[in-house]
Amino acid sequence: MRKISPFAPLHNPVNIEGIETAQRLLGNTPQIAVFDTAFHRNLLTESVIYPGPYAWYEQGIKRYGFHGISHQYCTERITYLLKRESNGLRIINCHLGNGCSLAAIRDGHSIDTTMGFYAAGRIDDGTRSGSIDPSILLYLQREKGYTGEQLDQQLNKESGLLGISGISGDMRQLYAAIQQGNERARQAVDIFVHRLRGCMGAMLAVLGGVDVISFTGGIGENDSNVRTRACETFGFLNLQLDEAKNKQSPADQEISTAGSEVRVLIIHTEEDWEIAKECWKINTSDSKKSPTT
Repeated sequence: MRKISPFAPLHNPVNIEGIETAQRLLGNTPQIAVFDTAFHRNLLTESVIYPGPYAWYEQGIKRYGFHGISHQYCTERITYLLKRESNGLRIINCHLGNGCSLAAIRDGHSIDTTMGFYAAGRIDDGTRSGSIDPSILLYLQREKGYTGEQLDQQLNKESGLLGISGISGDMRQLYAAIQQGNERARQAVDIFVHRLRGCMGAMLAVLGGVDVISFTGGIGENDSNVRTRACETFGFLNLQLDEAKNKQSPADQEISTAGSEVRVLIIHTEEDWEIAKECWKINTSDSKKSPTT
């Protein structure tokens, strides 16, 4: 974890500190690290490798993907709710919150995802820009004298919904501002929906079709407007939302009509529960390997 900390400078160092603190307080009590990238270990090679110099890939610069614990939980929950096996099932899971990512899931495995080398990706979120033309960063460095620290601050803390609106990264506050006629708040939501649709289309193309679209996370679970606008552009797939049900934002339920050829669900993600299950699996496996006393 120390070796790869430069890849995740906001997360790994504090997690290592937590591990070391637990070791001091609890001694040799076993600790299990459940990584948010693990569910994406089966990504397509063409998704993993960035089209820069191949030396980047050899240095570990590649698409890792994040929100994997949530995407894994949602995949398992969907198969349970639909009483379907994961084999043959094509899912686009949309984890939309203060951080956002989509995953293309086939046969229970993630084959493509929007987040990449770090916890930023094609879609913007509360404060992150999502994918942008890298030439913008070169221009800002060359012509405006921006430092790496300044760019990091702007890309990760001052962009996305907050950056465009100038108000907040919270959709609820943006909707309130829109009601008062704030044009930048409306624009921030429009850009978010536009990018969300594009990312859903990309996942659709990778999967070669879709059986289930699911929404999770603070926005995904609670924002009926975003769900409606995201899905309406896929009417050509005969995707039909039950708008009355959609407006109720019912957790762990289907919100598409009986005649819809694409099932649409809202899933209340339970990342803590998914972590607990993974720990139980490892402990159970280890206990079987150990001699009984």
